[in-house]
Formats: sequence, structure tokens, C-alpha cells
Amino acid sequence: MEKYKFFKKGEKLSDKELCGFVDSLFETDRDYSRTMQDRVTFRNILYLCGEQWIEYVRTLGSFRRRQFPQFIPTPVDNEIRSFVRAIRALYLSQQLIPVVVPNTNEREDIRAAELASQFLVWLDTIHDNEIKFEKEKLIDWLCIGGTGFLRTVPEMEAGPWFVDKNGDVVQTGDVITRNVINFNVIVDDMGENLRDKRWIGIRSLVPKEWVEDTFKVKIEQEGSERAIDYQKKLMKLVSQVSLWKGHGLESVSIEMNNEQLVLFKELEVKPSLKYPKGKYIVVSGNKTLLNLDQMPIPASDGRWSYSITDFHYNRIPGRFWSDAGVNDLISPQNKINEIDQALIMNRKGIGRPRIITPVDLSLKRISDGGQGFLALKYDSLLSGGQAPKFDSGTPLPQQVLQERDNAKIQIQDLTGDPKNVLRGNAPSSKSSGIMVDILRETAERGHAPDIDSYNIKMSAVYRKRLLLARQVITEPRKITILGRNKEAHVIDFMGSDIRNNTDVKMELETGLATTRAGRKQIMMDLLQYRFWEIPDPEIRAQYLKKLGLSGFAEKVDVDKERAERENSNIATGRVEGIYLAEIDEQSGQIRELNDDPKFEFDNHQVHFEIHRRFIVADEFNNISPDLQEIAINHADMHRMILMQEKQAQMAQAMQTQGQQGQEPEQEEIY
Repeated sequence: MEKYKFFKKGEKLSDKELCGFVDSLFETDRDYSRTMQDRVTFRNILYLCGEQWIEYVRTLGSFRRRQFPQFIPTPVDNEIRSFVRAIRALYLSQQLIPVVVPNTNEREDIRAAELASQFLVWLDTIHDNEIKFEKEKLIDWLCIGGTGFLRTVPEMEAGPWFVDKNGDVVQTGDVITRNVINFNVIVDDMGENLRDKRWIGIRSLVPKEWVEDTFKVKIEQEGSERAIDYQKKLMKLVSQVSLWKGHGLESVSIEMNNEQLVLFKELEVKPSLKYPKGKYIVVSGNKTLLNLDQMPIPASDGRWSYSITDFHYNRIPGRFWSDAGVNDLISPQNKINEIDQALIMNRKGIGRPRIITPVDLSLKRISDGGQGFLALKYDSLLSGGQAPKFDSGTPLPQQVLQERDNAKIQIQDLTGDPKNVLRGNAPSSKSSGIMVDILRETAERGHAPDIDSYNIKMSAVYRKRLLLARQVITEPRKITILGRNKEAHVIDFMGSDIRNNTDVKMELETGLATTRAGRKQIMMDLLQYRFWEIPDPEIRAQYLKKLGLSGFAEKVDVDKERAERENSNIATGRVEGIYLAEIDEQSGQIRELNDDPKFEFDNHQVHFEIHRRFIVADEFNNISPDLQEIAINHADMHRMILMQEKQAQMAQAMQTQGQQGQEPEQEEIY
């Protein structure tokens, strides 16, 4: 194609030619489907804000408030906002945790994968848990726009700084994940899925001063920056929403000085035969800021990814852009608003109670038995003996109120939340936590495909974060990880520590119980049925994990961590701190070969079981014979102490019995 002629190796284009090429790609969003998508999204944003008495004027290409006389009210029952809050709670209440899958069964890869999982958990907590709010904005865009985007990129100004050997301050990079509004994303018109697109573009408004200081260039605006209108129009539109629903869209709003802003355009091109690592081009105004022969997320081993990850709500076959969940709620929402308007007008009009009297009435205060009240007084002679008549007014038919209730039920059915359980409404005050869980699970079942799609896409986001961390975090950093007993440990971390383990899957942290009431009731049931009397702590831990109540610390957790750490050190040849000894055949005394002051304080039963599993595992055959001998020797030391303790117990039992009765049965320790 003619517009791709510059993708030839060795060919150099001027700034003007390259900027013109990028601008031509960014203008491809003028197609009818994208234009209608933007208009519908703008409408949904206004409905979310509560400005629902609006109409779209085709001749003006903008929204305006419906023209009503001043005496006509404009009530708003905002079911749209309630729907968005329910979907937000549905996605974010999952308590997902990233788990990195090791590439091999080698102990080093397993340990690196565990470290990578802990690193991703730590990455969610930095910058005041910023990723949580980015996810919230993503879900909002899914509801009102149908398609949402999270972008994962390295930001070299966001990381910590340190002083090098020369005394210079070095700024390090960081991995950030931000929400990108769908107006600012431009995609190739070819392909239904994002990976099918030959290129993607991201445009955003940034301060002109920042671009000039960062890239050391002088930016001059050329031509009309039409693309600025989307981000600016969104800010302007929201600022115009009236706080008083009796008023409309105001004409005065926040204005931005275009001279202080520039459009920052980023183009990512997928790998091809001529460019196996893809391309990344950044232009602003009339300047080319970057022109790299690789993508922001580097491609390796034939695997590549765009920096943005697309999330969809209602997919449409044959189209990339999805429909928003709000679209189905507009019609019943309008019906509710119109009925509420009619109810208010009826209450102030023919439905208002009236008094029909032939003469003037007056009010008189009457006191009787210590009670005071007002009474209507009229002259019966002047009225000709006719008494006033009280008219209760003409209310709207019951059919109108039933129609409003039907619209509410229709919105609940369309959102897949019949009892509004997802919105926090409990079925009754006497319902148990288990019943609430069952009702919530039933409501969530209709959203199961959407939840699965969301989790799969979120796994891709976390994988991109790991890929970038390997390249950006090149110096040791302090991160906080949680041990087996949920205790915090601060360790030094580098991107290379995760090796090549970057396959991520999202797992639910909780199991059966999703509500606090449900987990509390399960705890009470466990106490009632004597669950804590199960002798094996590992079996208890597995049950608790299945029930969604993991996190209980056991007394032996510290010993388990120490034993597993010893296994890892032996497998990697770090045996300096491993206790080793041998028994003298003549004297029978133990002679230490490698001392460990903490050995005598170990829980030998726990250590022996952990070391035994390591020895009988298949991966044990992959280490050298010398290291195998060290592992077996160390396990034998724990086994020998256990045998000595057992023999001492048997001797004490025999002494207590006074050498009478049957001797205690011999037990072997395997």
C-alpha cells in the first residue's frame, strides 16, 4: 500500500514527511462507525452525570438540553450510575492475585516464579495503590463506552533516584499502568481483534513545555489539531453538567489555552519481516520525537505485545469496538424520568387536593381539651346553605405506577441483577451469610463470560509489567514480600531475578465465601464441628484454602520456610550454612563437618519431612551427586535426632511402668 512505503530498511524521511504519515493514520478514525461510537459514549457520560434531559442536534453536531418551560420539572432517578457502581463492585470484589507459572520444574525457576508473583503484588501497592483507581476508571469506561484500555509502559521519570560513584544523580525508571480513554486510541481498520491490527495509535494532550524539556526540541503547531477536540470536549462537556437539574447545559465552561498544549501522538507498529521487532514512532506538532525499530514492550522469541490491552463489555461480531452496557438502559431510564415528571406535574396540577366553596373561607384557631387545631370557617347565610366540598384530585392511574415498576424490573433484568444483590441490597434482614453468597453467585453467573474475559485480559497486563520490569529495574530495589505466615520481609530485587518466568495467571484469593457474613458463618461452623482438632496442619491449611479462609499462621510455618530455603541452597550449591556431620564407627560419636548454630533449635520432625520430599522428588536427580550426598546427610542428621528422642521417650515409658507389661512397640522414622 502506498501509505506504508516508508517501511523500508535504510530509508530516511524528513520530520515533515514522517509527521504527515502519522497524521494520515490518525485521521482514519473519521469512519461512520467510530463517529457514532463516540457520540453514543458522550451521551452515556451525560446520563452517568445525571444530565439526562438531553437531545442530539445533527445540524449542530452536539448535545443540548431538551427545551421545556420553566414550570416543567426535570427529575432524575439515576439508574445508570447505580448500574456502573454495581459492575465496578462485581469486578473489583474478586480479590484477584497474580501467580507466575515457572517455565521449568527446576528449583531456581520455581523460586524465581514465586518471587515474580510477590513482586507483582508489591507493584500493586506502590504509588498509593494507584493501579486500583486505574482499574476503577477502566470499568467505568467499559460500562459507558463498551471498550476500555489499560496501557503498560516504562516511565523513566517515575522511579527512585540514587547517586552513582561519580556523585551524579541518576534517575531510574519504573513500570506504570494507566487507563487510556477510548477517545484517545486509534486502531487500524483491518482486523477484528487487537493482535490483528497492523498498528495502533495513542494520542493525548500534554503540556508543550514538558515535551520541549524532555525531548530538547522546539514545538510549533501546524494546522488544526482536530484530535485535541476529543479530550478537550470530554473535559468541557463534563464541566458543563448542571448541579441543579432545573437548569441545562451551561454555555460557560472551563477553557484551555491551546498554545500551552500539544498533541502527543504515539504509533506502535507490529513486527514484520523487515522490522522483526516492530516500530515505535512519536511525533508532536511538526517534530519527530522518537523513531525506534522496536516496540515499547520489546519483542522476543517471536512473542510481541502492544502496550495497550483492550477490554470489552458487549462484543459485536465483525467489529472491534464493543457496545456499552449503558446502551440497553437508556430506554427504560427515559421512561422512568418521563413518568416521574408526569407524577410531579400531576401532584401540582389536577392531582392536587382542592376545596370548592361558594364563599370565602377563613381559618380559626380552636382549643378543646388542651388540644389546639385550625378549622375552616364560612358564612352559611351567604353561601345559601351550601357546604364546601373537598376534592381529593385526580391522580394518575395505577397503570402508570406499574409501568414505572416494570421499567425498574427491566433495568434489573438487563443488568443481570434481579434482586439488586450486586448493588448491596440484602434479600431480607433474617438472611444468613450463606444465602447472601448464593444469591450473589446466582447474579454473577450471568456475568461469568465477562468476568472470565476481564481476568484473561488482566493476566496479559501483569505479564507486560513483568516484561518491562526485567528491562527497567536494573539496580537493586527494596521491595516488601509476604512470607508463609503473612509476615512482611524486605528484600533486594532486580529485574533479572525473575529470569524468564513471565507467564501470569490471575487466581481468586478467596474460595467459597465472598462476603464477610459468609466467612464469619463458615468460621462458626468450623468451631462447631471441631475442625481445629485435625492433627495434620497441612490438611487444615488445604481445607482453609478451599473455603477461602487462607492466611492462618501455624506454629511450624517458620520451620517450613527455613527447611525449604535449605533445600534451595543445596540445589544451587550454596552449602555454607547447611549442618553436616558424620558418625565415628569406632567411638560412635558425632563429628561435625559443617556447623549451623540454629540446627539445635529446629523442629526436626518438620525439617525431616520437608527434606524427605525434596529427596524423593524427580528434580533431585538433576543436581550433582555431591549435592545429593549433602542433602541426604543433612536429612539423616534430623532423622537421627528424632530416633534418639523416640528412644528416650520409650526408655522413660518403660521406667514409668516399672518393667511390667508389654514393651512399647518400636516405631521407625522414615
